[in-house]
Amino acid sequence: LDGRSFVSTRVLEGGSERPLVPGTRIELSFSDGRLSARAGCNLMGAGYRLEGGRLRLVGNVGMTEMGCDPERHDQDAWLSAFLGSSPRVELRGPRLVLSAGGTELHLLDREVAEPDLPLEGTLWTLETIVRGELASSVPAGLRAELRLWDGRIGGFNGCNRWGGRVVSTEGGVLVLRDVGQTLKRCTGAAAALERDVNALVTAERIAYEITARGLVLRAGERELHFRGQPAPSA
Repeated sequence: LDGRSFVSTRVLEGGSERPLVPGTRIELSFSDGRLSARAGCNLMGAGYRLEGGRLRLVGNVGMTEMGCDPERHDQDAWLSAFLGSSPRVELRGPRLVLSAGGTELHLLDREVAEPDLPLEGTLWTLETIVRGELASSVPAGLRAELRLWDGRIGGFNGCNRWGGRVVSTEGGVLVLRDVGQTLKRCTGAAAALERDVNALVTAERIAYEITARGLVLRAGERELHFRGQPAPSA
């Protein structure tokens, strides 16, 4: 399991389908003895080991504290309890089934279910801003996005259009130069979003990671989380 990520395909309880909250799915990632899990709201994590064909969590389960609707909070609690019940593990190729107490969680290897989108040729739309341990969503009614093409990068930061040169994308590090923008003045939430985007895209070196349709840019204690879709022609 270690080094692999999975996404849910179905959940059964007593042989019947258990519907998930619309627009959500279960995501599990195993890395260096740590399990990370998401059920549509918060990210939870704990150490794990495989023992007697079962998944056993090690230590306390940590969880972010993002505010969500009651349905997704309940789904988080359900997944946390299920993973903490030492479910039986059945792994066959790309398919993983966890089962306990009449519940079966069926998952598929993420690389099979959702191959990573390319960095270039994808329109990346900003969804979440992380500053240290504080995460916030893009304010309603605002947008920020970026795309790369032919050695260039450009996008919208919530207030102005911006662009620059892509010097390198090697080793999971994005190096940009000559970043500039239009000169419209904004206030309030749009100005704050502009500052968050500009603070990151003007950094000397920007670490990036693509997972399926998600892109994370990191510089210092700041992260920008994007969701991708095929970009229109430049």
